[in-house]
Amino acid sequence: MSPHPIPSLSGFNPIMSRRVLFGGATAVAAAGVLSACGSSSSKTEHKASETPLYEINEQDPSKLKQGGTLNLSTYSLGPDFNRFSQNGSSTSVSETMGIIAGAGIWRSTYKGEDELDPNYCLGFEAKEVDGKITAEVRLNPKGVFNDGTPIDIDALKATWQIQRDPDGEYKIGAAGIYEFIESVEAIDGDRYHARVVFKTAHNPVKGLLFGGILHPAMLDVNLFNEGFVDNPHPELGCGPFTLAPNGWNSSEKTFTAVPNDKWWGEKPKLDRIVVREMADPAARAAYKNGELDAVEARTLSAYNEMKDVANSEIRRGHRLFAGGMNLNAQHITDAAVRKAIFLGIDRGALAKIRFQGLPYEEEVPGSMMLMGSSQYYRDNYPARNPEEARKVLEKAGYTKSGDFYAKDGKTITLKLTTFGDDATTKGQAQTFIQSMKEVGINFELDSRAQSEFSKVVGNREYDVSISGFGLSSEPTSAAEYFYHSKNWNGVGTPEIDAMVDEMVTILDDAKRAEKCNEIEKKHMSEVCLFIPFLNGPDFKACRPKLANYGAFLFRSPDWSSVGWMA
Repeated sequence: MSPHPIPSLSGFNPIMSRRVLFGGATAVAAAGVLSACGSSSSKTEHKASETPLYEINEQDPSKLKQGGTLNLSTYSLGPDFNRFSQNGSSTSVSETMGIIAGAGIWRSTYKGEDELDPNYCLGFEAKEVDGKITAEVRLNPKGVFNDGTPIDIDALKATWQIQRDPDGEYKIGAAGIYEFIESVEAIDGDRYHARVVFKTAHNPVKGLLFGGILHPAMLDVNLFNEGFVDNPHPELGCGPFTLAPNGWNSSEKTFTAVPNDKWWGEKPKLDRIVVREMADPAARAAYKNGELDAVEARTLSAYNEMKDVANSEIRRGHRLFAGGMNLNAQHITDAAVRKAIFLGIDRGALAKIRFQGLPYEEEVPGSMMLMGSSQYYRDNYPARNPEEARKVLEKAGYTKSGDFYAKDGKTITLKLTTFGDDATTKGQAQTFIQSMKEVGINFELDSRAQSEFSKVVGNREYDVSISGFGLSSEPTSAAEYFYHSKNWNGVGTPEIDAMVDEMVTILDDAKRAEKCNEIEKKHMSEVCLFIPFLNGPDFKACRPKLANYGAFLFRSPDWSSVGWMA
């Protein structure tokens, strides 16, 4: 289950990671590519039924070769490698750091079901005791961080204390489940057996609590907030791999991991994993030249370029991504302007550009919380109505001056921030700008390099961005993250906040999901921050003999099992 969304792009679709910020499992994905039929629909229908849910060339690790190097790329490495912080919460950082810092008691199946990771946790139970939700966690006593610090009660306490206050001194993305906790204590003096007592109800607990475990050293506020800038701190991590000596090269933007001799679990098959920062066109060229072993191929230009490459195959799956537009309410402070954008945008046209020519199509999604295939999915996005958008502006005191609306002598002029130079993204940007001109809002294009994504999104240096967030199989954490004002500098409404506070107390999954949909529908009609217009496929070009890697759906890579077939 995804704790908290991670930022990502669209086109090349960077992702903002909810999972990392809410301290849960680290499987996240971004958005995809082809045709959209109309605007809103009550149910997403993936018509490209030949697209599998996931495809990783699954093989028995014991039959793989021992050794070898895996060469990968990502759109941005750093500068902040703390994936639990607001500035480090991009998908690129989350996935790269996940190679060397994977402590957490939960792992996700391909279908999104949460199960205990026995490397870290041997038992978990949550129940009501004396009117309070109480969870018992039995940690694996073999667990240890790379500097020798045990993964015990101190680590669980640190994880809670760092993340419990969204307005505290730690620059976390969101508190999530941790602000509802009253105490974390050892049971009968056993440092590997913990009792967690909640001061108020929070559902669900499974999948969210201690999905990510922090090293106690991160209680140092300066280390948490600033200490991971240009420094991955491998000594604070754990897992089958660790950073090689001098493995982070900030000038060449390369990140090299090697087997970790302090790892107590299954030994990895690979000798080395190398991740390089590369823009998408450079990554595709490197793949064709044999310098990389896997590369994304989600856009039309990327897919067409990669589908017939020698010694390569396209692994296909569905992407867990709510892609679209993200509006920065700190820059667009007038809710009327944000609502006009919501009503005026032609989401169907943008999705059609994204998917045109790809072997995949879908109805335009209407939720930031769930895939259309979920039983709890509802289309909560308001119907497109440019005329109503203009009326909203006029009611708020704006008047037409030439092509655009103005108020107090100031024309509404905003910037659309995109990342990378993919033709699909450029086409989407121009279509969006034209649709906003029809409404009477002036947009200018702010084109950034892919490598700037983490910095720009982490610091919220945009008015509107084409990007998105990873999705999970359950809507609670998404509704809490996206729609409670505490996560967005107070932007929201007291009524919606109260609905969210009520929602997390609902025990029944179906009723809680129903409340999530009510919250989302109201937020999308009043506050207007997140615009979904695609989910999409997950297409990766991979070397045919690369095993246990590709399109994962809800699961994260098991780095100990990734390797090469003989």
